[in-house]
Amino acid sequence: MAGNDIHFEVFVKKHRKASWTLAEALHDRDAALKLARDLKEALPQGSVRVVREVWNAGEGAFRGGAIFEAGPERFSAEEDKTGEASLPCVTPSDFFGASARDTIRRVLSGWLERRQVCPLELLSRPDLIEDLDGSETDLQHAVQKVAIARAQSSQAPVQSYVKMLNALVERATAEARREAKAGKAPPKARNFAELTEKILADGGPEKRMRRAIAERLGEARDISAKTVLVLDMLEELPEAPEARAFALAQADAFLAEMLTFDSAVTALTGPGPDAGVHVERLTGMYEGKPEHPDLADTPEPARRLAARFASRDLPDARGEIASRILSYLRSPKRLRPDSVMREIELSRKLAQRLIMVSGPDLHPDALVEAFTCRSGRLLAPEAVDEALEGCASPPEVIDRLFAMEDNIVGEANKKKLAGYIRARLKAPATETWFLRGPGQPFERLSRLTQLQARALKGSFPEEDKAELAEAFDALGLQALDETKILARVAQSERPALDRAAALLKLAASGVLPAGRCRQDAQARAMRALSSEMGRSEAAQADARPKLAEIQTLLAATEAQPGSGAATAA
Repeated sequence: MAGNDIHFEVFVKKHRKASWTLAEALHDRDAALKLARDLKEALPQGSVRVVREVWNAGEGAFRGGAIFEAGPERFSAEEDKTGEASLPCVTPSDFFGASARDTIRRVLSGWLERRQVCPLELLSRPDLIEDLDGSETDLQHAVQKVAIARAQSSQAPVQSYVKMLNALVERATAEARREAKAGKAPPKARNFAELTEKILADGGPEKRMRRAIAERLGEARDISAKTVLVLDMLEELPEAPEARAFALAQADAFLAEMLTFDSAVTALTGPGPDAGVHVERLTGMYEGKPEHPDLADTPEPARRLAARFASRDLPDARGEIASRILSYLRSPKRLRPDSVMREIELSRKLAQRLIMVSGPDLHPDALVEAFTCRSGRLLAPEAVDEALEGCASPPEVIDRLFAMEDNIVGEANKKKLAGYIRARLKAPATETWFLRGPGQPFERLSRLTQLQARALKGSFPEEDKAELAEAFDALGLQALDETKILARVAQSERPALDRAAALLKLAASGVLPAGRCRQDAQARAMRALSSEMGRSEAAQADARPKLAEIQTLLAATEAQPGSGAATAA
């Protein structure tokens, strides 16, 4: 038996409530086992299974058994199914539908990559269909993958789908051979505009136009060259509105499929030092800004495509660029590998730009989900440690964490960042700096108050804001206890009204953190006012200006930002 009649299917179940799904089908046993182990490592709670499938020519189907299983969930074979199989594609022409072409792209990805053709070109060229039919392994593999996927969501057995798909493929191949024998070639034309007009004048259907485009693409060496060739065709559009719209729609369909190839997108964006450069260039193209600085160093076709997007000529191709942008954002790959802070800044800029052009292709919800995912990866402990490298002091560490908060998306990520800040506040190095660090005690207290105000102004969840405010306040209390500042003011030899005013100035001027620190200063001031000396001074005729100042300071203290939140905490 030929080795190509055997393949290995890797199934995965992500968790107990999930369903078993086909992850990949491979001809190499070792590659299948490695994929299964990698999936199990990536999904500690999941389960995997590798099944060896052997082609049975008599039955026209694969038969096999498990060779590897791992995880808490055992793969249970379904009971024999007796339902009737049905497919969304019932005639060869149905293969031209968008969903069918997307399926072809996925199940024939290897063959399409080797031949450097997109599904639409394959379906429009009889010679390519003939070549694919001669590649039995690729075709059988693709049929089997589709059959398994369909059977998993129906009551019909895999064999029924295999037979139905094989019959449909045979009909499509026979039809392509008849068309090739008929020899009805596209009309001769000097340019794309003339070609479009002649096909429309002959009453030619959409299929004939696609055949003409596909044959012209056959002259190009690879997908990158074919992408440029389609852009060249777009420079030769007919003037008549109906003909122009028809030509644009067909060229757009081909171009969108070509942009699913990595090589085509890389040829457009050009070389770059990191993934961030590529996503910036894709964003400039999607925005339709050929003169944007991000596109200054790109190959010329990128700016041509951006100009087309600006005129909204190519909705399908623009949608594919949007998908590429989202893929970059969702990818675990770093956009700026050399600096976490630079990556965070890039994410903020991209978010601002993309939200301005969001729409059906880039839905705001999809953007939020993508940036939330990326933010979460940037809050991994190793990434945070990298971001804090080079900080000269604990306040600078906390400042840098707050700088990250400005560009982090997602409530869960905000909570995680707040946890990092609280942990840093309780670190011995931070406590030592604020209690006995450089400078005057009032300077360190004022710095602590500024950081607390930053926390309260941020976009942290309210519960985390309260906890952060309380943590800054608690550290401030330790500093007050260590330095005895308030005690020295309250116990000085100055008049009682002056001592009360001095304590209230500390509370109202933003030197002391909101919460118990300010409450302590206020309480000491009120004790000074209510003391025998304070009542005596207040009764004197010249005390009115001092009393008015104290009243103003009390009002200012109550109006301090964050006082209410810190008190509640």
